[in-house]
Amino acid sequence: MRRYIHTGILAGAVLLAGCGKEEYLDLTYDANYWGGISTTFDGQEITDLPKKQTAALLKVCQQKPDMKRLPDRYVQHEGFDLYFLPQSVQGREFQHVRFLSDEKKDYLACQPIRHADYAIHQIKRSDYPFVNWSKQPVKAKSTIVRFKPVPKKVIDQQKQENEESKQSKEVGHYLFPSYQLSLPPEGQFVLFMKDKSKDDEQTLFETTESLSGSELNLAFRVIPNSGLQHTSIELMTSGDRIGIPSVIQDHVMGQSYQIERKQLPDTLSVGQTVPFATVRKKEEGKIIQETSIYMRLNPTYEKPANYKYVFFDTSPTSYVGFIHQSPKQLVESDYKFVSAIPDKLAKKIAQELKETDVMEPQGTKLNQKKLTLMRQGKSQTFELFERKRAKKLEIYVVKKGTKNGAKLSGTTSEALSEVLNK
Repeated sequence: MRRYIHTGILAGAVLLAGCGKEEYLDLTYDANYWGGISTTFDGQEITDLPKKQTAALLKVCQQKPDMKRLPDRYVQHEGFDLYFLPQSVQGREFQHVRFLSDEKKDYLACQPIRHADYAIHQIKRSDYPFVNWSKQPVKAKSTIVRFKPVPKKVIDQQKQENEESKQSKEVGHYLFPSYQLSLPPEGQFVLFMKDKSKDDEQTLFETTESLSGSELNLAFRVIPNSGLQHTSIELMTSGDRIGIPSVIQDHVMGQSYQIERKQLPDTLSVGQTVPFATVRKKEEGKIIQETSIYMRLNPTYEKPANYKYVFFDTSPTSYVGFIHQSPKQLVESDYKFVSAIPDKLAKKIAQELKETDVMEPQGTKLNQKKLTLMRQGKSQTFELFERKRAKKLEIYVVKKGTKNGAKLSGTTSEALSEVLNK
């Protein structure tokens, strides 16, 4: 008899342990919300990466990396850029993905643009038949910025734009010479300026470039604003990626500018900062503003100082949520079928799902409505069940392919119901 009582106590303990709260929130990279393109163009048409291949790359990029630094010697084969499709959700999210090999192993290197730190994964070449595994020789990793002669095609393009600017008072023109840089695959190249009257530095451009070692061109331009009454001096940064203009100074009629170009070294090493140029604004022969521009190579990524991001917004880090029927509607921002959840409500739902009781859902399944939570390019979609009682409303969220779900609190259910019934 004692033996049976002992067994019953153990069984009860197991049942009680299973009733504890669980983490039901698990945001991942979903290929339905991501696209991809090859960055190995070779003059060919840029085609979208198939969803199956995008999913395979995203799957590896969210696993624990084998290394966080590139091999000392390697060859790069193909590269891909993965990008978050719903542009109106939280700004742009990118993953730069590169296939590498050293003398013995093959790797997939993932580089999220949000923090630009590498995650290097050892892989099997046979798992990626869509990659062109080139037979180039393995070379030592570059660790410095090199200053190079500007390619003729770049000079010709800038001269052509100057000719076109003569036909229009609204188009700016380049101030020669421009500068050509070759960036190393690791480290963070930063361009920043400091006004003589201020202590703070302002970042003009920063990048942890692609693993191929990107080419970068720097050129000053004069841009007319409102005809000839107002002009701006800007520094254009362009190369493998789209050009980024940065305004250095603004000038009005009666003011002039002078650009003092500094003598640049042959290379820029890690941790080194060098002056690039000084722009002076003059009025009646007197200097009324002096702005110095510098370049620096950081060993690892650092958050830029006073930087206005051009292509994506790094500030939104909270959860956002949507009610919709399919991923396509959300990607295409088809708001006839998509309802946005208030940010505070999305955050509240996420908080509740981080620690909740998991149980069998009650009520009616809402077949035409799903809930998707998103944060920094990751997402999770739930099916919805609604149970209406005399003075109480219950909403259950259920992961796709599972039987049990999580019940939202009463106040959260009521708030979500308002969105569902819009």
